[in-house]
Amino acid sequence: MVQFQWHSDRQAVLALAQGFTGAIAARDEAIARCPAVEGHCPVCRRPTSFAVGTGAMFGPWPNLREGLRCAHCRLTARQRLVFLAMEQHIDASPVRRGALLEQTTLLYRHAHARWPWLTGSEYLGERRISGRHYWWSARGLRWRRLRHESITRLSYPAGSLDLLVHSDVLEHVYELDLALREGARVLRDGGVMLFTVPFFLDRSTSLLRGRPRADGSIEHIEAPEYHGDGVRRQGIYTFHSLGWDFPDRVRAAGFARLQFGLCHAPDEGLTAADPCGPAPRLGVPLVFRATR
Repeated sequence: MVQFQWHSDRQAVLALAQGFTGAIAARDEAIARCPAVEGHCPVCRRPTSFAVGTGAMFGPWPNLREGLRCAHCRLTARQRLVFLAMEQHIDASPVRRGALLEQTTLLYRHAHARWPWLTGSEYLGERRISGRHYWWSARGLRWRRLRHESITRLSYPAGSLDLLVHSDVLEHVYELDLALREGARVLRDGGVMLFTVPFFLDRSTSLLRGRPRADGSIEHIEAPEYHGDGVRRQGIYTFHSLGWDFPDRVRAAGFARLQFGLCHAPDEGLTAADPCGPAPRLGVPLVFRATR
């Protein structure tokens, strides 16, 4: 069974990531050059074929973090990584109430089927009220009723959740520290926030890429960067490129501990994001676990 290796210490994380480089060169580069590879899906728990180039690109090369989609469950590498982190945490802990801050995705569909007590939501804009449901369509074709939650103003009462999960959200939130405090607020003592976020192992301090103006536009400090988004057709702006000051910000927000969970397993479709690119952009498979 695929297992995470969890560390809080910076040097231990860097040493573990460095230890992956041989396997990345031997296995991940070859995967990036194929249209599909055979493997075993740890979510489906059966042999499968992973379609390689199904997401964003790094120039001519596929972003394997957003690719490697399983032919059966259809989850991407990042979604499988989050599902596995949830599964291993829930199996080992007394979790009775949790929230996943997405609702229109295949990840939510599989997670809710496995854990029916899990609530899902989407961020639908500043004019919506957290905890309420709204009819929503990204392209005017398929309307659905979704729960709105803003990560900076969650509707959940203080100390009401055992588990809070989100995936690639924080880099898009200008008020990052407020979002972290909200996560700590809604969790009980000992509760856990599991999440992914693009993290730069070679960056000592985080980079602020832009800031919102009063008129709603964005002042670009760095070249603008947008990520794909299932709710908004135009994509979503990236405010932060996070570095090693991030753990201190998590602890300052009210969490007792932040751990880095690394899980490099090419046969299960869990690889470096950009194995053909420069070392700082490799993007090893990484999940964060913040304990209240």
